[in-house]
Amino acid sequence: MRASIITVGTEILVGSILNTHAEYISNILNDLGVHVDYHISVRDNLEQIENILKGQLEKVDLIFLCGGLGPTADDMTKEAVSNVIGRSIILDEIQHKKLLKRFRESKFKMTENNLKQAMIIENSTILDNKWGIAPGEIIEYGDKKIFLLPGPPKELRPMVDEYLKYYITDNNEVVIRSLNVAGLGESVVEDKIRKLNLETKNISINTFAKFYDTEIKIIAEGRDRNSLIEKVDLIVSKLYDTFGTNIYSEGKITLNESLVKLLKEKELKISFAESITGGLLASQITSISGASSVLSESYITYSNDVKIKILGVKENTLNNYGVVSKEVAYEMAKGLRALTKSDICISTTGEAGPNPSEKEVGLNYICYYFDENKYKVVEHKFKGTRNEIQKRVCDTAILDLILMLRG
Repeated sequence: MRASIITVGTEILVGSILNTHAEYISNILNDLGVHVDYHISVRDNLEQIENILKGQLEKVDLIFLCGGLGPTADDMTKEAVSNVIGRSIILDEIQHKKLLKRFRESKFKMTENNLKQAMIIENSTILDNKWGIAPGEIIEYGDKKIFLLPGPPKELRPMVDEYLKYYITDNNEVVIRSLNVAGLGESVVEDKIRKLNLETKNISINTFAKFYDTEIKIIAEGRDRNSLIEKVDLIVSKLYDTFGTNIYSEGKITLNESLVKLLKEKELKISFAESITGGLLASQITSISGASSVLSESYITYSNDVKIKILGVKENTLNNYGVVSKEVAYEMAKGLRALTKSDICISTTGEAGPNPSEKEVGLNYICYYFDENKYKVVEHKFKGTRNEIQKRVCDTAILDLILMLRG
């Protein structure tokens, strides 16, 4: 079966909000064996919604319309569906009673336009909205199905989780595995995969470049799920043989989660001395449950005085080399080790911009300090906004440390 996800709302196209519905529904549909062929966003415009719906009805089996079910004049998804398929919009008595009860129990007055949220497409299947007001609907139109879902994520996501699997049946099985590869560019990763010649008629392998790594996604389709799992497992094994420790995680496990897990496994404590990253490294680690077992201490040593006072950076080093230097990064990390006795001490210093203070914007140094005989200072030059450069330094520090710990 093939599907199209249409997100309705001018606010998406003008950049006021991020469209997360397409990703969320696509993941669910993939697990159900459904191909998602289209992600479409459309303005709150009746004619545009109608035209897109007409076009998609000719191309796919399942259409998901997200948003446009509210009480205001620019909520017109139901009107567009009604016009295209030639069915009336009627008042549903059960939804009407639910709506009246909701307003009686609240402090808000029900206005006339709220009645719109109790209106449904004739002969549709109602999906009760336990998390909001406007119900979802499923309209069977010939051999097609049109799903109407509310726009707010807090309503759409639980409705998708609760109802979708009961209304989509397909004999096709889909098995998906994702590997996250670090330290190699997408072109190198792709070249190595193609030389392995692992793809078959029903198994595809694709690469996707991300901010700091490359995702390898294996998609297998067929009727026998157990057979597909065996084939995918064999491919994954060969990919591990090829990329080794450059594969830092599978699925949606983040860099931060991978590092915390690795530190736990090795029973290591870590500390940070941050200048350019301003506490971002510590924040990334503490966002992961269980970080207290690996993070010892962290210091934001933004000013030169604090670098001298807390970390023992020499004033002569600052004067001779500048704060953005490998020498200062080293002394920061060494001083942090003396202060915390942590197994791993990481320091960051650099120019985040947008205006340089002493060196070019984007220049930065990261020191990874294990002991006096085992440390490494790495220079990087990143481009982007201030926030982008800071995030890049942070992600690079985490990623490089993962690779170091894995040899």
